[in-house]
Amino acid sequence: MLGRCRWFAKSQLKKVPFLGWGLWAMGMPLVTRDWTHDSQEMDRVFRGIKKYNWPTWLISYSEATRYTPEKYAETLAWCKAHGRPLPQHTLYPRTRGFITTVQQLRETPHVKAVYDLTIAYAEKRPSSGEKWVFLAAPDMWQSLSEPRLERRWKCHVHVERYPLKLLPETEEGLKQWLEVKWIEKGVRLEQLRQRLLAGQAW
Repeated sequence: MLGRCRWFAKSQLKKVPFLGWGLWAMGMPLVTRDWTHDSQEMDRVFRGIKKYNWPTWLISYSEATRYTPEKYAETLAWCKAHGRPLPQHTLYPRTRGFITTVQQLRETPHVKAVYDLTIAYAEKRPSSGEKWVFLAAPDMWQSLSEPRLERRWKCHVHVERYPLKLLPETEEGLKQWLEVKWIEKGVRLEQLRQRLLAGQAW
């Protein structure tokens, strides 16, 4: 499975020796948020998938950036200014990449579904009196070096499968669909936070 995974990455990574070249050679979508460039990049990425029926898992982080308190405050301000629903524990999703991906994959007979994953972490920190800190994930070094991650962190993964043929056909419909899923994702995360505070198992 891992050899068939493709994920969206920032175009600037192409300039990183070896890493950037490898991402390009493996067919990763390298995007800039400039649609004039990105539409050509999407055509490049999907060409082989559609023409040769390459099996693939295409991974998209629709928020397009890391979650921080500052970025969350910007998200809330933007949603209020544009009359959008306010998310919980997430940023507002960027919809264009998702819409284009679905439209492109509909032309492939072997790609059948979209999988929606919600991942929550919590860390037990001595500095907090051994209480669990919600959405505190281990970094790369901790993931590789900690011999027993489960003693310090807990993780919950929620997966839902949606057949492509059941997703909306129009761009506006897909945009609204993704927005609804993101609001549901935030509700799910808040429920997990409440269970953590109550000392209940995930």
